[in-house]
Amino acid sequence: MSVPALVDRQAVVHAYRQLYRQGLRAVNYSTPSRHVLLQTLRSSFRALPARDFDSLRISNTLDFLRKAADTAGIEHKIVRNLLMLKFWDQPSLRTDIRVLKGLNVDQRDTNMRRDAREQFCRTLMLLNESLGTCLR
Repeated sequence: MSVPALVDRQAVVHAYRQLYRQGLRAVNYSTPSRHVLLQTLRSSFRALPARDFDSLRISNTLDFLRKAADTAGIEHKIVRNLLMLKFWDQPSLRTDIRVLKGLNVDQRDTNMRRDAREQFCRTLMLLNESLGTCLR
């Protein structure tokens, strides 16, 4: 499959706006989620080069977000959890590090946090591959 050397700038802007609109519908315009969504979209579109633009992945992601907006099913829970994770990973937030008493898990353990983050990234990568989406 050949990728065009120069992707139409208008198509990228159109995809950005569609993803933002559909993402807002998926999170029901809730305050922390919409800000994290905007921040994530901005960083994703600025960081990735235009040659990585894949219209099929964008349309699959839009379908996924449409399903997340329609019902509070598994798609909605995935989007909600992704944005909550991004929210708590912001460096400006003071996170409450405590010992989870029922699980005997100390959140200050950096190895545990790093391993959990790596597992989450792998799971998200496999989800994107299987669904043909571009969730971040």
